[in-house]
Amino acid sequence: MRRALWAVLTAGAVLLPVAAGAQAPGRFAYKLQVTPEEGPVDPAITGRYTAVFQACQNRAKITFDHFACFDAEFARQDAVLNRTWKATFARITGPDHARLLAAQRVWLAARDPFCRSDADGFSGGTIMPIIFADCRVELTIRRTIWLERLR
Repeated sequence: MRRALWAVLTAGAVLLPVAAGAQAPGRFAYKLQVTPEEGPVDPAITGRYTAVFQACQNRAKITFDHFACFDAEFARQDAVLNRTWKATFARITGPDHARLLAAQRVWLAARDPFCRSDADGFSGGTIMPIIFADCRVELTIRRTIWLERLR
């Protein structure tokens, strides 16, 4: 079972563990989370996966094929995140501009270690790289949605 992992990111801070339901401090605080393995996936997340990814997953036969699907989807979702980031960053002004930049840097530095930690629960299994790749895609989609909603 994939563990649900929670953390709060704040600009200039390290990852801080928080209890489920706790409020993140500050406007640009962010909670890293992935869908628990046995939990339902938020339709807002699943709706962001591309048709190319879905077709790839339908064709995949072995673990490596599935990993390749997630790896390619990560590149696509990362491009969407970068476009969204540029638009959001241009929209935010004043002192919040520097705070948002700092928060984005913290998020980016935390994403992969967070996903490695998530995948560590499957150490020794062939699914471990897929859990890592899936986590990166999901967190990137979640961050894109968060940036889109930021005012």
